[in-house]
Amino acid sequence: MGFFSALKSVGSWLVGSSGNGMDVVKGVGSWIDEQQWTEQEQAEWTTKRVELFSKFLDQTIKENSERSRTRRSLSLLFIRWWLLMMTFSGLLYPINQQWSKYIWQIVSYEYVVYFALGIGAFFWGAHIVRGTKFAKED
Repeated sequence: MGFFSALKSVGSWLVGSSGNGMDVVKGVGSWIDEQQWTEQEQAEWTTKRVELFSKFLDQTIKENSERSRTRRSLSLLFIRWWLLMMTFSGLLYPINQQWSKYIWQIVSYEYVVYFALGIGAFFWGAHIVRGTKFAKED
């Protein structure tokens, strides 16, 4: 199938006379498969593809490491807030029991506890499991 056949299948799809989108994919795919590259063109394309892939990999690694650091810092911030509020509630109890109970209500609210435990399991659970796994093997 040549270039004009692929163009014809795309045109018929645009006009609506081709009822099946797969005809378009087959037409364009066949045209791509029939392309003949010289060894030099193939080498140039491979070189360009390696450069593009290395740029993509570099950007992905930087983005993922920054995302991981941000997630870790946010999780630590939340866990620290949670523990600080628990401690503050306990220290405030002898001074003002109503405020202490109010703060404890917020900190011990079901969804806040689940959120804190979820963060802990996500960020530190693997280390705990890995530690117990190695402890059993020794």
